[in-house]
Amino acid sequence: MFKYLLSSIFLLASTFMWAAKPPTDEQLKAFCRDAGAAMMGCETLEAQQEAFNKVATQFAATADITKITSQQVNLLFENGGMTLDRLLRVWLEPTFQLRAKTETIFAFYLWKYMPENDGFMHGEKETAAFVDFLAAKDLQKVINEHSEVTIDVFDAMPTMKDANWHTEGFAEGMLHLMNCNISDKAVMECVKVFNSIARVDTIDAGLRDQFRTICRDKYSALAGTLESQRKIKACKEQVKYLEGPFACGTLVGSKAPELHLIRVFKQNNGEVEILPAASLDAFKGKVVMLDFWGTKCVPCLQAFPELAEIQTYFDGKDVVILGVTSLQGYFVDANKRTIQCLNDKEKEMSFFPEYMKAKGITWTIGISEEDVMNSDYGALAIPHVVVIDKDGIVRHNAVNGDKETKIKLIENYLNN
Repeated sequence: MFKYLLSSIFLLASTFMWAAKPPTDEQLKAFCRDAGAAMMGCETLEAQQEAFNKVATQFAATADITKITSQQVNLLFENGGMTLDRLLRVWLEPTFQLRAKTETIFAFYLWKYMPENDGFMHGEKETAAFVDFLAAKDLQKVINEHSEVTIDVFDAMPTMKDANWHTEGFAEGMLHLMNCNISDKAVMECVKVFNSIARVDTIDAGLRDQFRTICRDKYSALAGTLESQRKIKACKEQVKYLEGPFACGTLVGSKAPELHLIRVFKQNNGEVEILPAASLDAFKGKVVMLDFWGTKCVPCLQAFPELAEIQTYFDGKDVVILGVTSLQGYFVDANKRTIQCLNDKEKEMSFFPEYMKAKGITWTIGISEEDVMNSDYGALAIPHVVVIDKDGIVRHNAVNGDKETKIKLIENYLNN
């Protein structure tokens, strides 16, 4: 059905390309209003298509959509909103394909507004359009004139898959972009590029480090030009992260980065024992599995039964399952109520014992001075699991897999 929608609107656009006059802003706004009104009450996709086509036919008789300006592209999508988004993408695709041959900004729009592009780079078509855009010789000029381009590309990075980075021209194109002069706002987001490539285990280490170095240098340079102390701090934190063990690729096989645990909670015969401050050195001689988590993190809570089973499996052995979290200024209790604890650390920590009982947490919980999204460990999302051997050396980071996988990894170092 959607293929029919695409082809019918493509033919419609082609039929009226003879119209001489470019559209005005007022005409485009009116088009969005008229199309939205025509589609009201349409219960099926076919009915929406038919209503949109009628309005598009009337529009094509008065203006040539192929002569739309880049500013008007943004205007159309802003005025069309979610109601018209999909239909506008299909209607405009022939125009973007035509203009992309000579204008780089329209090569960008061809990728960004491709009907198949739902925010995730799933197919070859979207990836090819993305690579073509990045290869443009006048990319710097386009970035200078359209600062939103870089932000949109960076925002797409978390959705990139391993296959994207291995597509011919993809990494080279991203290097091309990263070596351009970009806005301060874009620099603040450029770590997304490094985080994307850092997730790809099969990527060349030298290439990965090129992106790390470029990102670090951009943050370092920006920090020296800013007046906002908040932004300066943010830049310095990114520099610290990009010079840290995870970013540099030295985490696995090296001594585990320190964790300063300001409070430790441990189950003891059904009661929660509150222990004083500690560090990872307190667990030396034992295999440690770190589980970075938070009370607001649904996937973290969903992993609790598995963690309880792992804890039971290793009871009485030299293994510590350590759930690491940090104070957030709020606490989501076992009944999913959010309790505000801003600037009251003792209040927030006081909820943990009852929470552990209510949620069946039988493993040790540590509250870390370091943020739970720990940059040294590359904990860019939680839950995040790390395995450390008896000598305090990180052996596995960002462990995925089921309970059996984690048990096997732990046993490998328990028996050595």
